[in-house]
Amino acid sequence: MKRKHYRAGISLLAAAALAFTACQGTEGGPDSREEEASAAAQELARSIRQKYDEQYDYTDPVPGIARDEKLTLQLGFDIYDTDFTEYTQIVNVYQDAELKHPAGSHFEWDAETKELSVTPPRWEAGGISAAGLDESDPGYDPAQDSLFDKGELKDWGNLPRYYMVRYVDTETGETLDKPVVTVFTVDHEVSRAPEMSMEINEEGLPVFHWNEVPGAEKYYVMTVNWSEENGYSGNGFVMGSTEETEWIPDSAARFVIDSVSENDRQEVYETCYCVIAVSEDGTSAISNVFDVKDIARMVPYAEETAMSISKEGSDYVESFEAMPAYKWVRMCDGTLVQKIINYDFESAEPVTETWAEYEKEDMSDLQLVEMNLVKVPYSIDGTGFTGVAVIEKYDPDTWEDELEKIRNRQEKLRTKGGTRIPVLTQEDTAEEETQQEADSVNENGGAVTEPEQGYEVTANSALSEYLAVNMMNASPVISLADFPESSDQSYLQDAWEEAVYQNPMILGVTNASICGNGKMLAVTYDTEADAIREKQEEIAAETERVVSEIITDDMSELEKEMAINQYLCDTAEYDTAALENAGENDFEDVDDEFNDSFTPYGVLLNKAGVCSSYAGAFKLLAEEAGLECIVVTGYLDGELPHAWNKVKIDGEWQIVDSTNNDSELIFNALLNLPDTAADKVLVEDERYVLDSKLDSYQANTDEKEYYHINNRFYEQDQITAPLTEELREEGTALLRTDYTLSDEQFMTIAQQAADRYGTDELGGCYWMGVIYLTDEY
Repeated sequence: MKRKHYRAGISLLAAAALAFTACQGTEGGPDSREEEASAAAQELARSIRQKYDEQYDYTDPVPGIARDEKLTLQLGFDIYDTDFTEYTQIVNVYQDAELKHPAGSHFEWDAETKELSVTPPRWEAGGISAAGLDESDPGYDPAQDSLFDKGELKDWGNLPRYYMVRYVDTETGETLDKPVVTVFTVDHEVSRAPEMSMEINEEGLPVFHWNEVPGAEKYYVMTVNWSEENGYSGNGFVMGSTEETEWIPDSAARFVIDSVSENDRQEVYETCYCVIAVSEDGTSAISNVFDVKDIARMVPYAEETAMSISKEGSDYVESFEAMPAYKWVRMCDGTLVQKIINYDFESAEPVTETWAEYEKEDMSDLQLVEMNLVKVPYSIDGTGFTGVAVIEKYDPDTWEDELEKIRNRQEKLRTKGGTRIPVLTQEDTAEEETQQEADSVNENGGAVTEPEQGYEVTANSALSEYLAVNMMNASPVISLADFPESSDQSYLQDAWEEAVYQNPMILGVTNASICGNGKMLAVTYDTEADAIREKQEEIAAETERVVSEIITDDMSELEKEMAINQYLCDTAEYDTAALENAGENDFEDVDDEFNDSFTPYGVLLNKAGVCSSYAGAFKLLAEEAGLECIVVTGYLDGELPHAWNKVKIDGEWQIVDSTNNDSELIFNALLNLPDTAADKVLVEDERYVLDSKLDSYQANTDEKEYYHINNRFYEQDQITAPLTEELREEGTALLRTDYTLSDEQFMTIAQQAADRYGTDELGGCYWMGVIYLTDEY
């Protein structure tokens, strides 16, 4: 990842000027102050662009062409007099910003006028199959296989945008040093595409949400096919038809993909979920999409009883200390994950039941006995799976105290996440209203002045860096005029999210909206600009102080990483109240009192924060110590929004989750894990970095995993003796074995350790192969 540095100077002055000028009215023409500010903004953009080897030049976008409109290119040469063998050597249209998937356009050459026309493809992308629909659904025609079928070469289709790329000089036919890209959109009958989000509900099912679209009579939730070779192709199939702005599938079964091998999945078309707004006249463009592979990784399919002693055996235990802490769950993609058990302690009760007892196989000695039991209902976190734990031996005088110990154990083991999710939206207002709103934002937010100290910027593109510099300066309005590629809203969102997540010195951003016909970005902050600058200075000073205290010049990269992780675990506490408040607001906002807990200020200065505070602080400390580090976003246990880190150690990326390494019972379980192990707990999304760079940060080795390098990892058949030795010396033991340790394997190891130790009772649990045992149960 490229890391750029800014210090006090013209770049930051230019960013300061942007906030004042971007949304000003133009009556009477610009005055000298506006001209100076505009020039400064252009200089900032130019200076940033010089740092990046950009492959393409962009022209102004072309919005809203007709569905059947031909794009024309006026040439100053005769194609037949050149060496071109394909029209696509001159110009082509693509589905995607990476320009990998041609849209399938056709071409027409007029030799007399020297006009080259680019027509819509023979078969449009993002169409809608009529299968499963009826006359009550808009667009349904029993004589047509597709809804709103326009015919061949007459419909650009329903993708949100397209990319026309010109490779030659139109006058001379000479090949350009950089191809020129023009982003264009199609004038759909429903003018706005839905913006879709997804979350996993308490039953473990995905819930798709979207905004209400003006003019929509219904919304079709549909699947579309995509492949690495061809992009989007064919019609989408409607999974649900609704007038609401939410859809929940009837079961998780539709997302099961583990019957297909990973290699085969990569070779065939992938299924993506999206939503499209429809009316009797036609459709919108399709929304953003969710790959079924990503959904399947987050949706639980079944409790994996094969990883437990048995369904009956794992629910019936002899004593309270044997109550399991976790259950193994098979996700829809086949991944096995451990999810914590939520016991309903308030509903626990003693009962008496009549059981049958026998020892002989023919049951000739069968007799009925009265059994005094304690039953504790439970659910498996993040799923709809429930059960009842049955404790077979208990003391009527102390059982409630014993159960309280289990409650405390479960709370100590609970993983911690909860990052806030900023949202980028498209303003749905007239141009005049948008201008007024943007002016109001500027007036209320005020102009940003140059900070006393510049801060490091992490970015993978010029646009991302430009946005980051502005938001570090708390600019309420950012001009996009010098970045025509920002007309690709998916790329703009990608760059904006990377800027927000990879630059912890950007404080207080809650959301942003594209306004002014796409020419500007209005950013909302939860903190005033002056307060942001003061907090940035405090964070920078504390970062420098901490690193000077815990890092020495003779440390290796690994030692530096370990020191930073340990410092955060020793000095910071997780802010549970902030997490609860974020959950009440769907992780999009929090009450003012909790703002700092979502930035590095919380962990570094207040010594309390949630995962995004830990991750941001870790990144700042790591970079101050000379390490390359990024923030990673996604979901904890497939459901809770979360942030953690990857840090490069000796040329290899390593996963670090300081938030969950700070555990009272099982510590540092997520320190330098490979992706293959961590994905049982941490599900990455695509928000934290440009999509084109995601593959650059893979963690492939556990050679530096905490328990391995500290000689605390043992094979299963060798771990009993060292566990027993630690128990004798410390009264507790904490060692690691295979990441996929099962209930049965753990119980065998724990029983062997108890036998060696000479006791009938040991308390303990395991997670991700880390075994914790104690004689102080």
